[in-house]
Amino acid sequence: MLKKVFIVLMILLPSAVYIYLASKDAEPAKESSPAAPKQVPVQEQPQKYQTPDH
Repeated sequence: MLKKVFIVLMILLPSAVYIYLASKDAEPAKESSPAAPKQVPVQEQPQKYQTPDH
């Protein structure tokens, strides 16, 4: 029983390490997002074509 649990943990270990490293790399991107250019609100953009009412 203990051997089976150990095997499952060894199989899941690389995935857990990858998720940890990927989430650690994603944190600096959140800091730089305020520096991104602001988008014009939808109300101020002119409508290029009229959409049909369905």
